[in-house]
Amino acid sequence: MARARSLLLVMMYLITPAAAAEQGAADAAVRGGNFDQAVTLLERAATAGDPDAQYKLASLYRSRRGEAQDEALAFRWMKAAAGKGHPKAQLNLAKMYLTGRGAPRDVAVARSWLQKANAQGVDEALQLLSETANIPGGTLAAASASKTAPPTGNVPPAKLPTEPAAVLEAASRGQVELLQRLIAAGADLTIRDEDGNTALARAALAGRTAAVLALTAAKATVDGVNASGETPLILAAGKGHTDAAAVLLDAGANVMAAGKDDATALVRALKGCHAATARRIIEQGGPQLTRLTAGASPIMIAAAQCPSDTVNALVAKGVPFNAADANGRTALWYAADRGNAPVVSALLFAKADFRVADTEGRTPLLRALENRHGDAARALISVDRDVERATGTGNTALILAAAAGDATLVKSLLEAGAKLDARNTLGFTPLMIAARDGHAEVVSMLLKAGADFKLRNKKRETASEIALAAGYSAIAEMLR
Repeated sequence: MARARSLLLVMMYLITPAAAAEQGAADAAVRGGNFDQAVTLLERAATAGDPDAQYKLASLYRSRRGEAQDEALAFRWMKAAAGKGHPKAQLNLAKMYLTGRGAPRDVAVARSWLQKANAQGVDEALQLLSETANIPGGTLAAASASKTAPPTGNVPPAKLPTEPAAVLEAASRGQVELLQRLIAAGADLTIRDEDGNTALARAALAGRTAAVLALTAAKATVDGVNASGETPLILAAGKGHTDAAAVLLDAGANVMAAGKDDATALVRALKGCHAATARRIIEQGGPQLTRLTAGASPIMIAAAQCPSDTVNALVAKGVPFNAADANGRTALWYAADRGNAPVVSALLFAKADFRVADTEGRTPLLRALENRHGDAARALISVDRDVERATGTGNTALILAAAAGDATLVKSLLEAGAKLDARNTLGFTPLMIAARDGHAEVVSMLLKAGADFKLRNKKRETASEIALAAGYSAIAEMLR
């Protein structure tokens, strides 16, 4: 029987080489940030009935990517893939029913799909089945509507915990059956733990979506803050619990609430690079989410450390990406500073202004070169032809590339017309810098390009003397 089931699954996911190539192209389009192309490629295979393409297409729509941003379409394709036995689609369709995304909330239907996903070995499905074990069919709101309803389930009423903190523990563990019985018995939902977290905050922090549903349906305070000033939404976002965050947002959580560190839920999601959670918050929050928080805008935070799909999602939502902070640094500058080459490319594709320099005169290109981020610098050189611009200490792009010993960057800069004998504030030329740092290939390249090896810095040293003093006698010979 198990062998027959395995064979059926294998046959179910067999796709032609052409379809596989098309899906591979779609995956590459997603990685490159071209979501419209990915949608087009996946739609062909999805319409032809391929469950994997249907699941991927649903995931794109559900993540708010692509030209058409539609929860109904996400639900349609997720249901199509689930109906063909795709295990991940079955799990995610159940989540959509649980959180009311793309269809009305329906716990009974959600559980039926969770059971199918569980039968295929999806561990998370089993966890959600346990969490929703005592929620009656239909919507959760109906299940929690009356606090006077008699308790149900397999725990005798006499064993119901009497200590006030029991509701906190049940929320953290996702023990929805016990939690609902406590709510029905009149549990105090304002009680807090030693960190000031309510039951709703504990459920949100643990990502217990069903518990969050039960507590919001019971009118638990959505925006209550803990000792650190964090709301349940901030806690869920910081851990990347997208579905729990969605429930809180639907319950009216304040997207602009900020903790004591001035970090909103969006900032927390981005600091953890939780792209799906960030997109859901942006969808709910609108333009006000673009303000500077703790000195930086959301897109600056994402550009510094997150994958390009997160930044693309922010750009697609109209988040201003050319805004500068108090130091004159933009999202592109931060991406260059951290060497986040994929994000540099994504922002350049979105027409980010690469000419904006910070208060110390450093453009994104100069900053990438300063920090020796070759790939980010190469992406910037392809558009930034102002190669004579210098930092506050007079270092041009060519001087910085020579210091890094990056021959390909040096070549690109020379082809862009960089001045061979530019000097920094200490009188060092690119040739002197390369000689000082022992970069023989770059020295040779600069000499062939016509660099003047007789020039002296402010200490009256030539490139040859600098190389000899640094212990690079072979380079010193090259320069004589």
